[in-house]
Amino acid sequence: MSELEKFRQKFLIPAYTIREFRHWTWSLRPLHATLGAGVISANRYEPHFSGMTANECAELATVVMEVETRLMAAFAYDKINYLMLMMVDPHVHMHVIPRYAAARDFGGTTWTDESWPRPPNATIGPTLGDDQAKAMIARILGR
Repeated sequence: MSELEKFRQKFLIPAYTIREFRHWTWSLRPLHATLGAGVISANRYEPHFSGMTANECAELATVVMEVETRLMAAFAYDKINYLMLMMVDPHVHMHVIPRYAAARDFGGTTWTDESWPRPPNATIGPTLGDDQAKAMIARILGR
C-alpha cells in the first residue's frame, strides 16, 4: 500500500471528505479536537512542503478561504489554527482546528475547546461516528 493510501485510510478521507479540490482535499478529522476540526491534505504524495508546486500552493489560498468561510458560517468559531507537523504522518497536510471561547452545541453534543486560549491539543477529543460526520459535513456545506 502506498504512503498516500495509508494516510488516506488513517484519516478516513474517502468517507469524511468535505470537498475535493484539484490539488487538495478537505476532510473532517476522525479524532475531533474541536467542532469542525479537519485536515487539508495534498492529493498527491509529497513528504516535504517545499516539494509542492506553485500551482498547488496557489490553490491552497483558495482552499483556506473556503474552509474559513464555511466553518464560520456553520459554527461561528472565534479563531482558527492550522497545524502542519508531519512528524507521524510524512505527507503534506495540515490540521485545521477551529477554536472556541465558549461551548457550542451540535448534533446533540456539547463541544468544548478544552485548550482555549492555549495552543490546541489535537490528541484529545471524541472519535466521530459516521452519522456525526455526515451531519457535520452537511452543516459545513450548508445543506
